Amino acid sequence: MSGYVPEIQQAVLPGGLRFLGVEYDRVPWVSITFMAKRGGEADPPGKGGVADCAAEILSLGTGKRSQLQLAADIEARGAALSARSGWDATLVSLEGLAEDFPELMATMGEIVQTPAFPAEEFPLLKERRRAELAHLLDDPREVANRRYTRLFFGDAPYGHPLTGDLESLEAIGLNDLQEFYRREFTPAESTLVVVGMASFARMAEEAGKVWQGWQGGGPASAPYTQAPLQVCAPGIYLLDRPDLTQSEIRLGHLGLPRSHPDYFALRLVNYILGEGGFSSRLMTRIRSDLGCTYGIRSSFHFRRAPGPFVISTFTPAAQTALVVKEIKAVVQEVKEGAITEQELAEAQSYYVGHFPLGLETARQIGSRVVSMDLYDLGWDYLRQYRERIQEVTLDAARDAARKHLQPDSLVALVVGPADQCAKDLEALGPVEIIS
Repeated sequence: MSGYVPEIQQAVLPGGLRFLGVEYDRVPWVSITFMAKRGGEADPPGKGGVADCAAEILSLGTGKRSQLQLAADIEARGAALSARSGWDATLVSLEGLAEDFPELMATMGEIVQTPAFPAEEFPLLKERRRAELAHLLDDPREVANRRYTRLFFGDAPYGHPLTGDLESLEAIGLNDLQEFYRREFTPAESTLVVVGMASFARMAEEAGKVWQGWQGGGPASAPYTQAPLQVCAPGIYLLDRPDLTQSEIRLGHLGLPRSHPDYFALRLVNYILGEGGFSSRLMTRIRSDLGCTYGIRSSFHFRRAPGPFVISTFTPAAQTALVVKEIKAVVQEVKEGAITEQELAEAQSYYVGHFPLGLETARQIGSRVVSMDLYDLGWDYLRQYRERIQEVTLDAARDAARKHLQPDSLVALVVGPADQCAKDLEALGPVEIIS
């Protein structure tokens, strides 16, 4: 099955909902995903987390069944329900045995079309999230990730954690979740994906029974596609945490949208720079050569609008400035064309070799199909994927690095003890202490 690429069939249901199906006969299983094509970027100002809370409350009861009844009925079939928001989309997924497909499709329709928004569940939802946030904020890595998002994007749509924070959680009311649902859950901006052991004709028949009368809400928010007018100024920012012995370090700059033509070349560049594990340039320099960390990686977060490019690591506080300096040096080297033929070939081999591993289960295939639809990648994307990776030349990779890596525009956040690292950081440039 190493060469398996699923065939994606499609239809448009009477209400305008796009329906995508993949016949998958390796196991008697079926995965159903509903996608509304708006996510955390559509959260109201000051109310980060609305989309994700709205997704969760869909699973807490419908017009026909309470939260306990719904959970018990799903569990009785050995099925699994999940609902979450990402950037650019909100997803509700239900998977279970193929023999239960009609019941699963009916349940999905019930959850999406007739949510109860139970008032008695909303305070419990907020209390769970407060507890989760309190736990997360005990982790310096999570503090650094969340603080960097806010620092870098500010008030732009990507400038808050998807799950919100304690302040935004207090500001969110049940009406905010209802309004997000009413506005964004509409057939014109939604897709239904089914992957499993059933013929496409049967999939479409069951989908038609459940969804043909759904009108939804809308009009949906305009899709967020443009780069923010302003991001954080380059420089070094220090969040003083005197209780820490290590510094959490994040460096980054604005990246690219998923639709950019340099996507494949830049993925390979990033693998060489910092996503390729022990073979990456950053891991070789910062861990192997200098012994300053156990782990470091770089990531381009490709979204509908330009997402961030971020390098993440940690190090003993006394070595913070050295690590920041050396990271910038490595980014500069790769930008200037330091990529070799061997590095490019290894990166291509990795992505080509791992491609089939992402198509082993119905859930994985469904996730790929959702992404293809959300970002308009074309229905031949999976079929052409390996070829697109392999056709990237060394000149194209070097050109992508030259154009898109910006070592002089890096925004560096350090979460660590100022008394141990501030002086050395100031030798690299001005340091702004943030609260």
